[in-house]
Amino acid sequence: MGQPVSPELRCLVVGRSPIPDPGVLAGLNGGLELVGPGAGVGEGRFDCIWRLFGGRLEGATGDPLEAGLRAHPEVRWVHTVSAGIDHLRPLLEGYPGVTLTTSAGVVAVPIAEFVLACLLHHCKRLADLDELQRQRRFEAVPLRELGDLRVVLVGLGAIGNEVARRALALRAQVVAVRRRPELGGGPHGLPVIGPEGLREACRGADALVLAAPLTGSSRRMIGDGELRLMAEGSALVNIARGGLVDEPALLRALTGGPLAAAYLDAFEEEPLPDSSPLWTAPGVHLSPHVSWSSPHFARRSTELFLNQLKRFRQGLPLANVADLAQGY
Repeated sequence: MGQPVSPELRCLVVGRSPIPDPGVLAGLNGGLELVGPGAGVGEGRFDCIWRLFGGRLEGATGDPLEAGLRAHPEVRWVHTVSAGIDHLRPLLEGYPGVTLTTSAGVVAVPIAEFVLACLLHHCKRLADLDELQRQRRFEAVPLRELGDLRVVLVGLGAIGNEVARRALALRAQVVAVRRRPELGGGPHGLPVIGPEGLREACRGADALVLAAPLTGSSRRMIGDGELRLMAEGSALVNIARGGLVDEPALLRALTGGPLAAAYLDAFEEEPLPDSSPLWTAPGVHLSPHVSWSSPHFARRSTELFLNQLKRFRQGLPLANVADLAQGY
């Protein structure tokens, strides 16, 4: 980031959620002023913007981050509480002098646990057991072990690596698909292939887990060609972005193809409209983009931002710098 900034560092906070952890913020040294979110776009000069979740500020219309950048062209750094940047990229491309950093890794643990819950739900047929209970039928159903599954993991960032850690602990066979296979299979040494091998990787797969960013090249990367090759009775888990999946193709795979279940935490359109056939499609299990939820989210988010602030103040390289051209 160049030379250290002035000790009188000012940061504009936009958004509503999560409420920054007061215990963590108490560890900030003097010479820093956090303004907002109740202060709107704030007054005076600002060095950076901390973007939280939560839509509009009181009395503001439109995107509060956009309003903040427009009011403060002097800002050099934006840190977002989210990990993905697909929704921020169009805005930040208009500010080439601004560095964008993300909170990648903050929600890796709860999301990885959510994925494992989905895979276990599928293997142990909990939906079928619930239905038998509802019908008061005391019948045995054949169950599977997670260790018998061949899992294709698309994306090998912080979330993907945490998913792999847990799946491998239960002896699943995991292969990773990543945009740059030359970077290797992560700390677990997974077999890894590039995007060009995705379709072949899906051949005979028991589970397909999506943990990749949404970019121009990854949009609708999962379609008929991939889903029809999966094993009979297989499952799809999407905790990333809905745009990664061709939703009509997914519906076809569930009704006339090999797919038995789809665990969807992200959708092409959010909130999911009432008219979407996904609400009632057989084998679909929906959640309202909450796989990241954790009682530790505010603390971890604030700790990461505090560390970033210290580096920014000292003129050191920031962590999690986003590449707008690549889309993550």
